[in-house]
Amino acid sequence: MTLRLPRWLPYTALLGLSLSCGGGEVSAPRHVLLITLDTTRADHLGAYGQARFETPVLDALAAEGALFEQCSSAAATTLSSHTSLMTGAYPLRHGVARNGFTVDPSNRMLAEALGEAGFECSAFVASSALVSATGMDQGFGLYDEHLDLPASPGGNDQAQRSARSVSDAVLSRLDAWQAAGASDRLFLFAHYFDPHAPYGPPGSDEVAGFDDIEDAVVAQQRRLVGRALGQQAVIGTGLPVELAGPVVTTPSPEDERLAALYGAEVEYLDFEVGRLMAGLAARGMLEETLVVLTADHGETFWEQGNFWNHGLWVGEADVHVPLIIRGPGVLPGARVSTPVSGVDLAPTILDAVGLSAGPGDDPGRGRSLLGALGGADLAKRAVFSEATQPGPRLEGGGELAWPGDVKPQAVRLGGWKLIKAPYLGVRQLYNLAVDPAGRRDLLSEPSLEPPARAALQDLERAHRAWRDAAAPRPSTFDPAQAEALRGLGYGGDDSDD
Repeated sequence: MTLRLPRWLPYTALLGLSLSCGGGEVSAPRHVLLITLDTTRADHLGAYGQARFETPVLDALAAEGALFEQCSSAAATTLSSHTSLMTGAYPLRHGVARNGFTVDPSNRMLAEALGEAGFECSAFVASSALVSATGMDQGFGLYDEHLDLPASPGGNDQAQRSARSVSDAVLSRLDAWQAAGASDRLFLFAHYFDPHAPYGPPGSDEVAGFDDIEDAVVAQQRRLVGRALGQQAVIGTGLPVELAGPVVTTPSPEDERLAALYGAEVEYLDFEVGRLMAGLAARGMLEETLVVLTADHGETFWEQGNFWNHGLWVGEADVHVPLIIRGPGVLPGARVSTPVSGVDLAPTILDAVGLSAGPGDDPGRGRSLLGALGGADLAKRAVFSEATQPGPRLEGGGELAWPGDVKPQAVRLGGWKLIKAPYLGVRQLYNLAVDPAGRRDLLSEPSLEPPARAALQDLERAHRAWRDAAAPRPSTFDPAQAEALRGLGYGGDDSDD
Protein backbone atom coordinates (compact mmCIF):
# COMPACT_ATOMS: atom_id res chain seq x y z
CA MET A 1 0.00 0.00 0.00
CA THR A 2 2.81 2.43 0.85
CA LEU A 3 4.50 4.32 -1.99
CA ARG A 4 8.26 4.45 -1.65
CA LEU A 5 10.73 7.33 -1.63
CA PRO A 6 12.63 6.81 -4.92
CA ARG A 7 9.55 7.89 -6.87
CA TRP A 8 9.98 11.41 -5.47
CA LEU A 9 13.72 11.81 -6.02
CA PRO A 10 13.52 14.05 -9.13
CA TYR A 11 12.13 16.88 -6.99
CA THR A 12 13.57 16.16 -3.56
CA ALA A 13 17.04 16.21 -5.12
CA LEU A 14 16.42 19.93 -5.72
CA LEU A 15 16.30 20.64 -2.00
CA GLY A 16 18.62 23.55 -1.21
CA LEU A 17 18.42 25.17 -4.64
CA SER A 18 15.81 27.72 -3.62
CA LEU A 19 16.51 31.42 -3.58
CA SER A 20 17.21 32.50 -0.06
CA CYS A 21 17.17 35.75 1.81
CA GLY A 22 18.10 36.90 5.24
CA GLY A 23 14.68 38.31 6.07
CA GLY A 24 13.07 41.62 5.23
CA GLU A 25 11.06 42.33 2.10
CA VAL A 26 9.95 39.52 -0.18
CA SER A 27 10.96 40.12 -3.82
CA ALA A 28 8.18 39.96 -6.39
CA PRO A 29 7.85 36.61 -8.16
CA ARG A 30 7.21 36.44 -11.88
CA HIS A 31 4.68 33.61 -11.62
CA VAL A 32 2.25 32.27 -8.99
CA LEU A 33 1.21 28.64 -8.51
CA LEU A 34 -1.64 27.98 -6.07
CA ILE A 35 -2.02 24.29 -5.18
CA THR A 36 -4.99 23.09 -3.15
CA LEU A 37 -5.16 19.58 -1.73
CA ASP A 38 -8.72 18.47 -1.13
CA THR A 39 -9.59 16.84 2.22
CA THR A 40 -5.99 16.93 3.50
CA ARG A 41 -5.26 17.12 7.21
CA ALA A 42 -2.18 19.05 8.32
CA ASP A 43 -1.26 16.24 10.70
CA HIS A 44 -0.66 13.88 7.76
CA LEU A 45 2.40 15.74 6.49
CA GLY A 46 5.84 14.96 7.82
CA ALA A 47 6.61 18.67 8.06
CA TYR A 48 3.82 18.94 10.65
CA GLY A 49 5.31 16.17 12.77
CA GLN A 50 3.67 13.11 11.22
CA ALA A 51 5.96 10.08 10.93
CA ARG A 52 3.75 7.23 9.71
CA PHE A 53 3.43 8.22 6.05
CA GLU A 54 6.04 9.56 3.63
CA THR A 55 5.52 13.09 2.26
CA PRO A 56 9.06 14.06 1.17
CA VAL A 57 7.98 16.55 -1.50
CA LEU A 58 5.75 18.56 0.79
CA ASP A 59 8.37 18.34 3.52
CA ALA A 60 11.00 19.66 1.09
CA LEU A 61 8.72 22.53 0.11
CA ALA A 62 8.38 23.41 3.78
CA ALA A 63 12.16 23.26 4.27
CA GLU A 64 12.70 25.54 1.28
CA GLY A 65 9.94 27.96 2.23
CA ALA A 66 7.69 29.05 5.08
CA LEU A 67 5.38 26.71 6.96
CA PHE A 68 2.37 28.07 8.84
CA GLU A 69 1.81 25.77 11.78
CA GLN A 70 -1.75 26.87 12.60
CA CYS A 71 -3.78 27.52 9.45
CA SER A 72 -7.56 27.08 9.62
CA SER A 73 -9.86 26.68 6.64
CA ALA A 74 -12.68 29.21 6.48
CA ALA A 75 -15.26 26.50 5.77
CA ALA A 76 -15.32 22.73 5.97
CA THR A 77 -16.40 21.90 2.41
CA THR A 78 -14.83 22.38 -1.00
CA LEU A 79 -16.67 25.17 -2.81
CA SER A 80 -17.22 27.46 0.15
CA SER A 81 -13.61 27.10 1.27
CA HIS A 82 -12.21 27.62 -2.24
CA THR A 83 -14.34 30.71 -2.68
CA SER A 84 -12.74 32.07 0.49
CA LEU A 85 -9.29 31.22 -0.87
CA MET A 86 -10.04 33.06 -4.12
CA THR A 87 -11.79 36.12 -2.67
CA GLY A 88 -9.97 36.63 0.63
CA ALA A 89 -13.39 36.75 2.30
CA TYR A 90 -15.25 34.56 4.75
CA PRO A 91 -18.50 32.91 3.56
CA LEU A 92 -20.54 35.50 5.45
CA ARG A 93 -19.18 37.97 2.89
CA HIS A 94 -18.82 36.03 -0.38
CA GLY A 95 -22.18 34.32 0.14
CA VAL A 96 -21.39 30.74 -0.95
CA ALA A 97 -23.00 28.68 1.78
CA ARG A 98 -21.73 25.26 0.67
CA ASN A 99 -21.25 22.99 -2.36
CA GLY A 100 -23.80 23.37 -5.14
CA PHE A 101 -24.26 27.11 -4.70
CA THR A 102 -22.99 29.80 -7.07
CA VAL A 103 -20.31 32.45 -6.75
CA ASP A 104 -21.95 35.79 -7.42
CA PRO A 105 -20.15 37.76 -10.18
CA SER A 106 -19.89 40.77 -7.87
CA ASN A 107 -17.24 38.91 -5.90
CA ARG A 108 -13.73 40.10 -6.79
CA MET A 109 -11.78 36.92 -7.50
CA LEU A 110 -8.01 36.51 -7.29
CA ALA A 111 -7.76 35.54 -10.98
CA GLU A 112 -9.63 38.71 -11.98
CA ALA A 113 -7.19 40.92 -10.09
CA LEU A 114 -4.14 39.10 -11.43
CA GLY A 115 -5.51 39.00 -14.97
CA GLU A 116 -5.98 42.75 -14.99
CA ALA A 117 -2.36 43.08 -13.88
CA GLY A 118 -1.09 41.12 -16.89
CA PHE A 119 -1.08 37.55 -15.60
CA GLU A 120 -2.27 34.74 -17.84
CA CYS A 121 -4.60 32.77 -15.56
CA SER A 122 -5.22 29.03 -15.93
CA ALA A 123 -7.06 26.64 -13.60
CA PHE A 124 -7.07 22.84 -13.43
CA VAL A 125 -9.76 21.44 -11.16
CA ALA A 126 -10.44 17.86 -10.10
CA SER A 127 -13.94 17.88 -8.60
CA SER A 128 -17.45 18.54 -9.82
CA ALA A 129 -17.83 20.80 -6.78
CA LEU A 130 -15.61 23.36 -8.56
CA VAL A 131 -16.87 23.23 -12.14
CA SER A 132 -17.37 26.47 -14.05
CA ALA A 133 -21.14 26.31 -13.53
CA THR A 134 -20.48 27.38 -9.93
CA GLY A 135 -18.85 30.62 -11.08
CA MET A 136 -15.40 29.62 -9.85
CA ASP A 137 -14.02 30.26 -13.34
CA GLN A 138 -14.27 34.04 -12.96
CA GLY A 139 -11.08 35.64 -14.24
CA PHE A 140 -9.50 32.50 -15.73
CA GLY A 141 -8.62 32.46 -19.42
CA LEU A 142 -8.37 28.68 -19.28
CA TYR A 143 -10.55 26.68 -16.90
CA ASP A 144 -9.69 23.01 -17.37
CA GLU A 145 -12.47 20.96 -15.80
CA HIS A 146 -11.91 17.73 -17.68
CA LEU A 147 -13.17 15.21 -15.13
CA ASP A 148 -12.04 11.84 -16.44
CA LEU A 149 -13.40 9.69 -13.57
CA PRO A 150 -17.21 9.64 -13.68
CA ALA A 151 -19.51 9.15 -10.74
CA SER A 152 -20.52 5.52 -10.40
CA PRO A 153 -22.87 3.53 -8.14
CA GLY A 154 -20.87 2.23 -5.20
CA GLY A 155 -17.77 4.03 -6.46
CA ASN A 156 -16.99 7.71 -6.99
CA ASP A 157 -19.62 9.95 -5.43
CA GLN A 158 -19.02 12.66 -8.01
CA ALA A 159 -17.20 13.19 -11.29
CA GLN A 160 -13.53 13.88 -10.64
CA ARG A 161 -10.05 13.48 -12.05
CA SER A 162 -6.87 11.83 -10.84
CA ALA A 163 -3.88 13.70 -9.49
CA ARG A 164 -1.85 12.35 -12.39
CA SER A 165 -4.28 13.93 -14.85
CA VAL A 166 -4.03 17.27 -13.05
CA SER A 167 -0.23 17.28 -13.09
CA ASP A 168 -0.16 16.23 -16.75
CA ALA A 169 -2.56 19.01 -17.70
CA VAL A 170 -0.56 21.71 -15.90
CA LEU A 171 2.74 20.56 -17.43
CA SER A 172 1.19 20.43 -20.90
CA ARG A 173 -0.04 23.99 -20.44
CA LEU A 174 3.46 25.11 -19.47
CA ASP A 175 4.89 23.47 -22.60
CA ALA A 176 2.33 25.23 -24.79
CA TRP A 177 3.02 28.54 -23.07
CA GLN A 178 6.77 28.24 -23.58
CA ALA A 179 6.39 27.04 -27.18
CA ALA A 180 4.32 30.13 -27.97
CA GLY A 181 7.09 32.35 -26.62
CA ALA A 182 4.62 34.07 -24.33
CA SER A 183 5.93 36.88 -22.18
CA ASP A 184 2.95 37.08 -19.82
CA ARG A 185 3.30 36.28 -16.17
CA LEU A 186 1.41 33.13 -15.14
CA PHE A 187 -1.11 32.41 -12.43
CA LEU A 188 -1.74 28.68 -12.22
CA PHE A 189 -4.32 27.08 -9.95
CA ALA A 190 -4.03 23.30 -9.52
CA HIS A 191 -6.60 21.42 -7.44
CA TYR A 192 -5.92 17.81 -6.37
CA PHE A 193 -8.81 15.72 -5.10
CA ASP A 194 -7.44 12.25 -4.35
CA PRO A 195 -7.59 12.07 -0.50
CA HIS A 196 -11.35 12.57 -0.65
CA ALA A 197 -13.45 9.43 -0.05
CA PRO A 198 -13.66 6.76 -1.33
CA TYR A 199 -10.11 5.77 -0.45
CA GLY A 200 -8.36 3.83 -3.20
CA PRO A 201 -4.71 4.83 -3.61
CA PRO A 202 -2.93 3.89 -6.86
CA GLY A 203 -0.57 0.98 -6.34
CA SER A 204 -2.85 -0.68 -3.80
CA ASP A 205 -5.30 -3.51 -4.37
CA GLU A 206 -7.37 -2.27 -1.44
CA VAL A 207 -10.24 0.16 -1.81
CA ALA A 208 -12.54 1.51 0.88
CA GLY A 209 -15.85 2.42 -0.72
CA PHE A 210 -18.78 4.28 0.77
CA ASP A 211 -20.33 1.08 2.09
CA ASP A 212 -17.14 0.43 4.06
CA ILE A 213 -17.15 3.98 5.36
CA GLU A 214 -20.81 3.72 6.34
CA ASP A 215 -20.12 0.52 8.25
CA ALA A 216 -17.34 2.24 10.20
CA VAL A 217 -19.57 5.24 10.94
CA VAL A 218 -22.47 3.09 12.12
CA ALA A 219 -20.22 0.96 14.33
CA GLN A 220 -18.93 4.03 16.17
CA GLN A 221 -22.41 5.53 16.47
CA ARG A 222 -23.75 2.33 18.00
CA ARG A 223 -20.83 2.22 20.41
CA LEU A 224 -21.40 5.77 21.64
CA VAL A 225 -25.15 6.46 21.40
CA GLY A 226 -26.55 2.94 21.13
CA ARG A 227 -28.15 3.36 17.73
CA ALA A 228 -27.21 3.51 14.08
CA LEU A 229 -27.87 6.94 12.60
CA GLY A 230 -25.84 6.63 9.40
CA GLN A 231 -23.77 9.30 7.72
CA GLN A 232 -26.41 10.74 5.39
CA ALA A 233 -28.85 11.19 8.26
CA VAL A 234 -26.51 13.43 10.24
CA ILE A 235 -25.54 15.35 7.09
CA GLY A 236 -29.21 16.14 6.53
CA THR A 237 -30.51 16.66 10.04
CA GLY A 238 -27.46 17.17 12.22
CA LEU A 239 -25.57 15.48 14.99
CA PRO A 240 -27.15 14.43 18.26
CA VAL A 241 -25.65 16.41 21.08
CA GLU A 242 -23.81 13.34 22.34
CA LEU A 243 -21.72 13.34 19.14
CA ALA A 244 -21.01 17.08 19.06
CA GLY A 245 -17.26 17.56 19.02
CA PRO A 246 -14.64 15.21 20.46
CA VAL A 247 -15.70 11.79 21.66
CA VAL A 248 -14.09 9.16 23.84
CA THR A 249 -13.60 6.17 21.60
CA THR A 250 -10.92 4.00 20.06
CA PRO A 251 -10.44 3.06 16.41
CA SER A 252 -11.75 -0.29 15.26
CA PRO A 253 -9.69 -2.45 12.87
CA GLU A 254 -11.85 -1.05 10.03
CA ASP A 255 -11.14 2.50 11.16
CA GLU A 256 -7.43 1.72 11.10
CA ARG A 257 -7.73 0.29 7.61
CA LEU A 258 -9.55 3.39 6.35
CA ALA A 259 -6.91 5.62 7.94
CA ALA A 260 -4.10 3.67 6.28
CA LEU A 261 -5.74 3.99 2.87
CA TYR A 262 -6.31 7.70 3.43
CA GLY A 263 -2.65 8.11 4.34
CA ALA A 264 -1.60 6.28 1.19
CA GLU A 265 -3.76 8.69 -0.83
CA VAL A 266 -1.84 11.59 0.73
CA GLU A 267 1.44 9.86 -0.19
CA TYR A 268 0.29 9.59 -3.81
CA LEU A 269 -0.68 13.26 -3.76
CA ASP A 270 2.83 14.07 -2.55
CA PHE A 271 4.28 12.18 -5.51
CA GLU A 272 2.16 14.06 -8.04
CA VAL A 273 2.99 17.45 -6.50
CA GLY A 274 6.62 16.34 -6.84
CA ARG A 275 6.11 15.72 -10.55
CA LEU A 276 4.73 19.22 -10.87
CA MET A 277 7.63 20.79 -8.97
CA ALA A 278 10.17 18.82 -10.98
CA GLY A 279 8.42 19.93 -14.16
CA LEU A 280 8.64 23.59 -13.16
CA ALA A 281 12.33 23.15 -12.39
CA ALA A 282 13.05 21.38 -15.69
CA ARG A 283 11.41 24.26 -17.56
CA GLY A 284 13.47 26.84 -15.70
CA MET A 285 10.46 28.33 -13.94
CA LEU A 286 10.62 27.09 -10.35
CA GLU A 287 12.87 29.77 -8.91
CA GLU A 288 10.76 32.62 -10.26
CA THR A 289 7.46 31.14 -9.06
CA LEU A 290 5.69 31.78 -5.78
CA VAL A 291 4.28 28.37 -4.79
CA VAL A 292 1.39 28.50 -2.32
CA LEU A 293 0.12 25.10 -1.11
CA THR A 294 -2.82 24.53 1.20
CA ALA A 295 -5.95 22.40 1.65
CA ASP A 296 -9.62 23.31 1.57
CA HIS A 297 -10.45 21.33 4.73
CA GLY A 298 -9.50 18.19 6.63
CA GLU A 299 -11.29 14.92 7.40
CA THR A 300 -12.59 13.49 10.66
CA PHE A 301 -11.69 9.87 11.42
CA TRP A 302 -12.86 8.50 14.78
CA GLU A 303 -11.80 11.35 17.07
CA GLN A 304 -14.97 13.44 16.62
CA GLY A 305 -18.62 12.52 16.39
CA ASN A 306 -18.94 13.39 12.68
CA PHE A 307 -17.13 10.16 11.87
CA TRP A 308 -15.39 9.86 8.48
CA ASN A 309 -16.81 13.10 7.22
CA HIS A 310 -16.24 16.83 6.90
CA GLY A 311 -18.66 19.73 6.84
CA LEU A 312 -20.56 18.99 10.06
CA TRP A 313 -18.09 20.30 12.59
CA VAL A 314 -15.21 22.74 13.01
CA GLY A 315 -12.81 20.76 15.19
CA GLU A 316 -9.12 20.56 14.42
CA ALA A 317 -9.55 17.41 12.32
CA ASP A 318 -11.99 19.34 10.11
CA VAL A 319 -10.29 22.71 9.70
CA HIS A 320 -6.57 22.47 10.59
CA VAL A 321 -4.94 22.47 7.16
CA PRO A 322 -1.39 22.77 5.82
CA LEU A 323 -0.11 26.07 4.46
CA ILE A 324 3.33 26.18 2.86
CA ILE A 325 4.68 29.07 0.77
CA ARG A 326 7.91 28.82 -1.21
CA GLY A 327 9.42 31.24 -3.68
CA PRO A 328 11.64 34.23 -4.38
CA GLY A 329 12.63 35.95 -1.18
CA VAL A 330 10.77 33.58 1.14
CA LEU A 331 12.91 32.78 4.15
CA PRO A 332 13.77 29.04 3.91
CA GLY A 333 12.75 27.03 6.93
CA ALA A 334 10.58 29.76 8.46
CA ARG A 335 7.87 28.43 10.76
CA VAL A 336 5.00 30.72 11.73
CA SER A 337 3.06 29.75 14.86
CA THR A 338 0.50 32.59 14.80
CA PRO A 339 -2.92 31.27 13.69
CA VAL A 340 -3.86 32.27 10.14
CA SER A 341 -6.73 31.47 7.78
CA GLY A 342 -7.36 30.45 4.20
CA VAL A 343 -8.85 33.92 3.65
CA ASP A 344 -5.32 35.30 4.05
CA LEU A 345 -4.02 33.68 0.86
CA ALA A 346 -5.52 36.02 -1.74
CA PRO A 347 -4.27 39.21 -0.04
CA THR A 348 -0.86 37.59 0.51
CA ILE A 349 -0.52 36.68 -3.17
CA LEU A 350 -1.67 40.12 -4.31
CA ASP A 351 0.77 41.78 -1.92
CA ALA A 352 3.62 39.55 -3.10
CA VAL A 353 3.18 40.58 -6.75
CA GLY A 354 2.84 44.27 -5.91
CA LEU A 355 -0.93 44.70 -5.97
CA SER A 356 -3.21 46.10 -3.28
CA ALA A 357 -4.04 43.55 -0.60
CA GLY A 358 -6.74 45.59 1.15
CA PRO A 359 -6.72 47.19 4.60
CA GLY A 360 -6.32 43.99 6.64
CA ASP A 361 -8.47 45.14 9.57
CA ASP A 362 -11.87 43.95 8.35
CA PRO A 363 -13.05 40.93 10.40
CA GLY A 364 -14.95 39.65 7.36
CA ARG A 365 -11.84 39.44 5.20
CA GLY A 366 -8.26 38.18 5.33
CA ARG A 367 -4.96 40.02 5.60
CA SER A 368 -1.59 39.75 3.90
CA LEU A 369 0.98 37.42 5.47
CA LEU A 370 3.81 38.80 3.35
CA GLY A 371 5.91 40.06 6.23
CA ALA A 372 5.98 36.63 7.83
CA LEU A 373 7.45 35.15 4.62
CA GLY A 374 10.54 37.27 5.17
CA GLY A 375 10.83 36.35 8.84
CA ALA A 376 8.90 39.22 10.47
CA ASP A 377 6.62 38.59 13.42
CA LEU A 378 2.93 38.31 12.60
CA ALA A 379 0.48 40.14 14.84
CA LYS A 380 -2.13 38.01 16.59
CA ARG A 381 -5.59 38.20 15.01
CA ALA A 382 -8.79 36.19 15.36
CA VAL A 383 -9.55 33.68 12.60
CA PHE A 384 -12.85 31.92 11.99
CA SER A 385 -14.25 28.69 10.55
CA GLU A 386 -17.78 27.49 9.90
CA ALA A 387 -19.48 24.21 9.15
CA THR A 388 -21.58 23.90 6.00
CA GLN A 389 -23.78 21.05 7.20
CA PRO A 390 -26.31 19.94 8.43
CA GLY A 391 -28.89 20.59 5.75
CA PRO A 392 -31.56 23.26 5.51
CA ARG A 393 -34.26 21.59 7.57
CA LEU A 394 -32.74 23.04 10.70
CA GLU A 395 -32.99 26.55 9.30
CA GLY A 396 -36.69 26.86 8.54
CA GLY A 397 -39.24 28.92 10.40
CA GLY A 398 -37.99 32.39 9.70
CA GLU A 399 -35.36 34.41 7.87
CA LEU A 400 -31.76 34.33 9.02
CA ALA A 401 -29.18 37.05 8.51
CA TRP A 402 -26.88 34.40 7.07
CA PRO A 403 -27.73 30.77 6.18
CA GLY A 404 -24.96 29.45 8.42
CA ASP A 405 -26.18 31.19 11.56
CA VAL A 406 -27.25 28.02 13.35
CA LYS A 407 -24.42 25.79 12.20
CA PRO A 408 -21.19 25.18 14.11
CA GLN A 409 -18.74 28.08 14.06
CA ALA A 410 -15.27 28.48 15.54
CA VAL A 411 -13.11 31.42 16.50
CA ARG A 412 -9.39 31.01 17.11
CA LEU A 413 -7.31 33.65 18.90
CA GLY A 414 -3.77 32.74 19.83
CA GLY A 415 -3.78 29.33 21.49
CA TRP A 416 -7.47 29.49 22.42
CA LYS A 417 -10.42 28.23 20.39
CA LEU A 418 -14.17 28.62 20.95
CA ILE A 419 -16.74 26.45 19.13
CA LYS A 420 -20.41 27.41 19.08
CA ALA A 421 -23.11 25.17 17.59
CA PRO A 422 -26.38 27.12 17.94
CA TYR A 423 -28.61 24.35 16.59
CA LEU A 424 -27.44 22.12 19.44
CA GLY A 425 -27.07 24.81 22.10
CA VAL A 426 -23.44 23.72 22.44
CA ARG A 427 -20.46 25.91 23.37
CA GLN A 428 -16.95 24.50 23.82
CA LEU A 429 -13.60 26.05 24.79
CA TYR A 430 -10.16 24.59 24.07
CA ASN A 431 -6.63 25.59 24.96
CA LEU A 432 -4.84 24.33 21.88
CA ALA A 433 -1.49 25.45 23.25
CA VAL A 434 -1.59 22.46 25.61
CA ASP A 435 -4.28 20.38 23.86
CA PRO A 436 -3.43 20.75 20.14
CA ALA A 437 -5.97 18.17 18.94
CA GLY A 438 -8.83 19.90 20.80
CA ARG A 439 -9.86 16.96 22.99
CA ARG A 440 -10.54 18.67 26.34
CA ASP A 441 -13.53 21.00 26.47
CA LEU A 442 -12.85 23.35 29.36
CA LEU A 443 -16.48 24.46 29.55
CA SER A 444 -17.50 20.92 30.47
CA GLU A 445 -15.42 21.12 33.65
CA PRO A 446 -16.63 22.43 37.03
CA SER A 447 -14.84 25.78 36.81
CA LEU A 448 -12.60 27.89 34.59
CA GLU A 449 -9.21 29.16 35.61
CA PRO A 450 -8.76 32.96 35.27
CA PRO A 451 -6.74 32.71 32.00
CA ALA A 452 -9.49 30.62 30.44
CA ARG A 453 -12.18 33.06 31.60
CA ALA A 454 -10.27 35.98 30.09
CA ALA A 455 -9.71 34.07 26.84
CA LEU A 456 -13.42 33.21 26.64
CA GLN A 457 -14.36 36.88 26.91
CA ASP A 458 -11.90 37.79 24.14
CA LEU A 459 -13.17 35.00 21.91
CA GLU A 460 -16.83 35.96 22.42
CA ARG A 461 -15.99 39.58 21.62
CA ALA A 462 -14.16 38.59 18.43
CA HIS A 463 -17.00 36.28 17.42
CA ARG A 464 -19.57 39.06 17.83
CA ALA A 465 -17.51 41.43 15.68
CA TRP A 466 -17.24 38.76 12.99
CA ARG A 467 -20.96 38.05 13.06
CA ASP A 468 -21.70 41.78 12.88
CA ALA A 469 -19.55 41.93 9.73
CA ALA A 470 -21.92 39.58 7.87
CA ALA A 471 -23.01 41.00 4.52
CA PRO A 472 -23.27 37.98 2.22
CA ARG A 473 -23.49 38.48 -1.52
CA PRO A 474 -26.40 36.69 -3.21
CA SER A 475 -25.93 32.99 -3.89
CA THR A 476 -28.50 30.44 -5.01
CA PHE A 477 -28.46 26.69 -5.17
CA ASP A 478 -27.88 25.43 -8.71
CA PRO A 479 -30.41 22.65 -9.43
CA ALA A 480 -28.11 21.28 -12.14
CA GLN A 481 -25.58 20.46 -9.43
CA ALA A 482 -28.06 18.62 -7.20
CA GLU A 483 -27.77 15.17 -8.71
CA ALA A 484 -23.99 15.31 -9.08
CA LEU A 485 -23.61 16.20 -5.41
CA ARG A 486 -26.38 14.05 -3.97
CA GLY A 487 -23.94 11.35 -2.88
CA LEU A 488 -22.29 13.86 -0.59
CA GLY A 489 -25.56 14.85 1.04
CA TYR A 490 -25.75 18.13 -0.86
CA GLY A 491 -28.79 17.28 -2.95
CA GLY A 492 -31.80 19.49 -2.73
CA ASP A 493 -33.62 22.30 -4.44
CA ASP A 494 -33.41 26.06 -4.44
CA SER A 495 -34.86 26.14 -0.95
CA ASP A 496 -31.64 24.64 0.37
CA ASP A 497 -29.69 26.85 2.67
